[in-house]
Amino acid sequence: MDHRYRRFGRERAGGGGVGEGAAASMGSTSDIRSSLVERFERSTGQLAGARLGWLDALRQEARTRFDQIGVPGVRDEDWKYTNIAPALRELPGPVLAGEVDFASRAARALVEGLPGLAEPAPAIVFVDGHFAPGLSRLDASVRGVSISSLRELLGRDPDRLQGRLGKFLPSAAHGLIALNSAFLDDGAVVEISAGATCNQPIHLVFVSTRREEPFVSQPRNVIVAGDGSSALVVEHYLGEEGARVLTNTVTEIELGRSAAFGHVRLQREPAGAFHVARVQIEQGEGSALTSHAFGFGAALSRTELAVRLGGENAECTLHGLYAVHGKQHVDHHTMVDHAAPRTRSNQLYKGVLDDDSRGVFTGRVLVRALAQKIKAMQTNPVLLLGDGAIAETRPQLEIYADDVACNHGASIGRINEEAMFYLRSRGIDPREARRLMVYGFAAEVVESLVPEALRESIGALVASHVGTLGARGLLA
Repeated sequence: MDHRYRRFGRERAGGGGVGEGAAASMGSTSDIRSSLVERFERSTGQLAGARLGWLDALRQEARTRFDQIGVPGVRDEDWKYTNIAPALRELPGPVLAGEVDFASRAARALVEGLPGLAEPAPAIVFVDGHFAPGLSRLDASVRGVSISSLRELLGRDPDRLQGRLGKFLPSAAHGLIALNSAFLDDGAVVEISAGATCNQPIHLVFVSTRREEPFVSQPRNVIVAGDGSSALVVEHYLGEEGARVLTNTVTEIELGRSAAFGHVRLQREPAGAFHVARVQIEQGEGSALTSHAFGFGAALSRTELAVRLGGENAECTLHGLYAVHGKQHVDHHTMVDHAAPRTRSNQLYKGVLDDDSRGVFTGRVLVRALAQKIKAMQTNPVLLLGDGAIAETRPQLEIYADDVACNHGASIGRINEEAMFYLRSRGIDPREARRLMVYGFAAEVVESLVPEALRESIGALVASHVGTLGARGLLA
């Protein structure tokens, strides 16, 4: 079954996502591709592990692939509603480590104000794509957990990464992944030993600062959770107001047998930013994944989450919340591959769209022929607050087995006026009534977060963010 899309909201001239027509003003796709490569060439000799044979081969393969396919466009089915062209209009280039102000007051203030980043939780911080040891807190690490900078590890013990980078994510997936692989330089490496339990969240923090020229930040993260281990990793993406950055990030996660792993993404980049992310997860037998993805920031963002349930009795729970306003464009793309019998997946992604914003959700579930006795559920409810808001939702099931229980659904609607009337009749003013209803809609995604301290801090962040939405729709 493949319900391609449902649309609700005012039609916009041009369609095809943010910035339709921008590509024409920039020249051909090949011009964009060659110009980007030219901008990146200056960093080639300074990339981490530049003379490692296996890494050079990986980069060259990715570079060749990028030369072939370039950046994805709206003619690609998976990118039909998201046009990345505006992010490339000014042809951003890389920032070298020597060009970063690691003592930036703005960066420090942003890090100190992060939700859930309380002592003694370990944290590794990157500024404009490069490791910032002075802002990191690696001495809080626990036994059985290793946290390193990708660049530092490639210089100290590269064998630990050979075979890990790109293990489950080929650079051919699309052009921006190829670009990340071709010029990867730094990021976080988290290794959790078999049987280890980390009771504090591990924070990966990526801060973008305001620079004179637009730039690209390309973190490459590797997370390995050993057999029987237990941990939670929180990725934060944020930036200084006025930062003009294209964040093109890749996170690869491998879960061993019976591992229990939590993953949280908080995307709150500033209004001048663009954000593209791929999270690739491979799950072993009996492993359990709980994922929470929050998309609040950037002018345009796209987050891809691909999970392969590769061992029997593996299960994943994917929760997401995107809440945007103005002319923001947010796209969440999930792919769950049931590659083994008796696997389970449950997806709940909620959207809140205000003003003239646009939200896109594509959720694909693949059940392979040998994956019998599986369960898969997928739901995408969207709340429209603005008259010009548009929601695109495309739940998809692709089933090749016959002993399965799968269902999916999507709903798009506005504030229930009867409920608003009920609250107002109890003396609650319209603004507070609307805030309560919007937060009540969003809160379900937050309630499943653990530990409690993290749930409370992210819950407060969500309440503050969604509480400002929908003001233009208030009743007189």
